[in-house]
Amino acid sequence: MKPGSFGVDMVSATATDFRLESVQGWSIKPGNIVGEEQEPWGLCSDGSYLSGSGYYINAGKQGDLSVRLDLNQRGLTFTTNPSTLSHEWELTTDLTQAVETIQKDFGVVGLDLDLEATRIGRIDVTRQAFMDSPCRAFIPAFTAMQGKRMKSTQYPDGYTFGNKTRKAVFYDKTRQAKAVKKVEAIPANLLRCELRAFRNKTIGHTERGFGVGTFGQLMDTDPQSLLTSYSQSIESNVFRFDDGRQMVLDFANEVELLTTLRNERERGAIKYYVEMEGLDSIIDRFGGLDTFGEALTAAGWHERHVRRTLTHYRQMMHTKAFIDRRRNKTTIATQIDHLRNTFTA
Repeated sequence: MKPGSFGVDMVSATATDFRLESVQGWSIKPGNIVGEEQEPWGLCSDGSYLSGSGYYINAGKQGDLSVRLDLNQRGLTFTTNPSTLSHEWELTTDLTQAVETIQKDFGVVGLDLDLEATRIGRIDVTRQAFMDSPCRAFIPAFTAMQGKRMKSTQYPDGYTFGNKTRKAVFYDKTRQAKAVKKVEAIPANLLRCELRAFRNKTIGHTERGFGVGTFGQLMDTDPQSLLTSYSQSIESNVFRFDDGRQMVLDFANEVELLTTLRNERERGAIKYYVEMEGLDSIIDRFGGLDTFGEALTAAGWHERHVRRTLTHYRQMMHTKAFIDRRRNKTTIATQIDHLRNTFTA
């Protein structure tokens, strides 16, 4: 993997045990009712009380802070971007500069806490690659993919698959860096796939998340472990070979047809059905091989046999995409395969 192609793009962590000298210079969060006395919920070292909906400091304010700070009754949360601190658009997993910057900013505002003990509430782990085409050229492929238990949203230069605990965000970093951050010295067609994980329990889970619940654990973790977790999550939740142009499916009727074929043909019924209908047509009708597998199970085939069958046809799809590429034929299948190899291999 090329340097700068994988890294931590954002981290947000919270401390409940901290000491703050003063909130002088902090902005007050909206939500306070004018004329209503606010009940204190905290005390600063200078004797002033903390009250109301909370306080915040945006990055770039109060001594040119590089992190955002949010303070309310639930605790103090800081948000930082380790990669941006190191480079305008390259990525990094080295948190050394981020740690130094966070501690410096804490000192500027008179904040004392155990950084390593803070609990991570959001982390964005990202891969990026230079493509032959701009991000918007892959919109047909994004539209054809169906994230596992995720809602999808299309943007002019990106696509998001997400739910309450994680989001996979594809976007044009070149365009974003130039339009938002005014960065000109960035090559064209830099595509990012950003895995955003929310909730401490999910992030700290060793299988569903990254196995890092605190900032200290993130500092100590092996970058390869982060990459493995990232790749597995993107593979299982985004690249699921679903066509997306799903027709109205009469599931019960298809199960009845498959059951009839199974009874008439003791062996080879599934192969006969696929040859009769065509694999592309089946994926189009069922919206993906997973639903087709559910129909096979409902028609009486053993789950183990169904798994082997689906593996066979998934491999066939990979082979078809490879052949299409050799023919220089660009299809939705080849686009999905290209994206999958770029961001999960």
